[in-house]
Parts: sequence; C-alpha cells; structure tokens
Amino acid sequence: MRVDFFENGLCFYCHLAKNELLTYSNFHSRAEASWKQQDELLQEELASILEKYPEPDQQDIVDSYGWDLHLNQYKYPDIHRTALVIAIYIFLEDQLNGLCETLCESLDTRLRLSDLNGQGIERALLFLSKIALFDLGCVPSLSFIRDVNRLRNKMVHAGGVLADDPNDKLNVFVQSTNGLRGEPGGRVHIGSEFINNLIDRLVRFFDELDGQVQEFIARAQQGTAADAGKPHG
Repeated sequence: MRVDFFENGLCFYCHLAKNELLTYSNFHSRAEASWKQQDELLQEELASILEKYPEPDQQDIVDSYGWDLHLNQYKYPDIHRTALVIAIYIFLEDQLNGLCETLCESLDTRLRLSDLNGQGIERALLFLSKIALFDLGCVPSLSFIRDVNRLRNKMVHAGGVLADDPNDKLNVFVQSTNGLRGEPGGRVHIGSEFINNLIDRLVRFFDELDGQVQEFIARAQQGTAADAGKPHG
C-alpha cells in the first residue's frame, strides 16, 4: 500500500498544530491586555474623583470601587486562565487523537484508536508507541504533558484544590513551575506567565513529536521501496 503523506496531511500535521497554538497565544495576550487596560482606566477614574473630596471621605469612595477593581485584577483573569488551560488541554487531546487517526490511514491495519483500552492522551500515546512504533523516549516533553494532565484533572474534578500531601506530584509541579502557585490543601492559582509557558512547551512537544512522525514516514517509504524491488509472480 503506497500512501501519499502530503495528501493525508501527516507530513505537516505537527506544523499545523503549532500554528494553531499561536492563535491561543494571541488570544491570551489580547485578553490579558484588556483586563490591564480596564483596570488602569478605572484607577484613573478613581484618582480623579478622590482629588475632589477631603481625605475623611476617600476611604468610602475607594471601597465603592473595590468590587470593580477586584473583577479586573483577579476575577476575570482567573476565569480566563482557568478556562484557557482546559481549552488548550482539550486541543492537545484532539490533536493527538487526530494524529492517531491519520496514522491509521498510513498503516495496513484495521485497528483504530477506539479499539485500545484507556482514554485521553494516555490512550493516544499507547497507540503511538505500540502501533505506530514511535520512540516516546525521544519526546522529553511528555513528563510536562502528564503534569499538565494532573493540573487539568484537579481543576475540572476538584475545583483546583490541591492535595494535602506536599509530596503529591501535582504539588511538586506547582511549586517548581513558573506561573503556578498554591499550598497543599489550598487552591492552585494560575498566573499569566504560566499560559505563555504552557504554549511554549506544547510547541516544543509538537517539534519533538514531529521528529517521530518523520521517522515513521521514512520507515514507511523504505518499506515501500523494498516491496517495489521484490520479484513478482
């Protein structure tokens, strides 16, 4: 079976995934800039009002602006970053599942990803290693991916509340990762820089994965060439 890896998209699959990640990066930057701009405008408005009133009255005025300041400085960014981590992780799962389906088209097999046990990225990784024969040892970013998986699960299923054990894998990840903070038993907080870090690391991951894709293509082409040289009849 001769496969056109350009036609089925395998040869540039990871490149397209990286380009899509850049749209998430652009969206994140624009959203963060919006909260900052709104906060600056609100503080300018507050400052201009305070100039008109004596000091004894100013605290009540500041208090009246407290909720709006809290929304722009904390609440809105927190909603945005939490949702974006989950959205990016869903994107990652979809891309890995799509890669497996594209590889199925390139393999002489009826086996499909849905035939394997498991779910999420672990099932996709099982397919890549056992069926497509990817060497995942050459994809060092996988450890980061699995830590992000733990973070996503904690946010979705436990409201972002970390385990009490300081040696828990996710707690160790939070303490050692730029843009994440949170104490054992408390809620994890996501900084803007973590989103940038996450996207950068996923771009690196797809670079590493593309190395395995290109090796898969090379193996397939060598096999086709070998078959073409065999005598027929």
